[in-house]
Amino acid sequence: MTPKVFIRTYSELKMEVTSGRYKPGQRLQARPLADVLRASTSPITNAMRQLVGEQILEYTADDGFIFPWVTERRLRDLLSWTAWLTTAAFEDPETAHSLPFPDDADAASADLVEMTERLFLNFAGASPNSDHVWSITNSNDRLRPIRMLEANLFADRTEELTALAEPWKDRNRPALRRALVRYHKRRLDAVSQLIGLSYQDRR
Repeated sequence: MTPKVFIRTYSELKMEVTSGRYKPGQRLQARPLADVLRASTSPITNAMRQLVGEQILEYTADDGFIFPWVTERRLRDLLSWTAWLTTAAFEDPETAHSLPFPDDADAASADLVEMTERLFLNFAGASPNSDHVWSITNSNDRLRPIRMLEANLFADRTEELTALAEPWKDRNRPALRRALVRYHKRRLDAVSQLIGLSYQDRR
């Protein structure tokens, strides 16, 4: 297996397992996934091991690879961690006057989950620490299935993203910090509802 094959398989598998099609605790087997991704089982298995290390999948002795169980503690921890990462990224005084602008996107037509991920990655790009980008990328991957469920609870997600993007473009750090606090508090308050939605049958 060449590095190119592994990277391609890993990327495609990560998108597949974070697509919102899997329920918490659902078993993931190499052969069916290999058929879906048109790959051999060896790179699929290696990619699943990599995703376990990134906490995107889990492995148990009884069930093998599974989609992670969603508990209140886990989701609260992940949301709180993401809140800290996004605000800490631009807290360094050295970045106060060098914040990168977000990628242009049309909120009316773009996928709101993708827009959220892109915006949060832009926040990470303000940090002088390169690990910030990796950490935000990982939290984006782990939260993607949950963010896909938010449409069932929050009808104003476009307005929420605008409330984050505008102070970011204006380089208004205090306003952005307040908007991020509101954004994450709303989700922390809805943890029980989000967990309930995550266990519903996928269609």
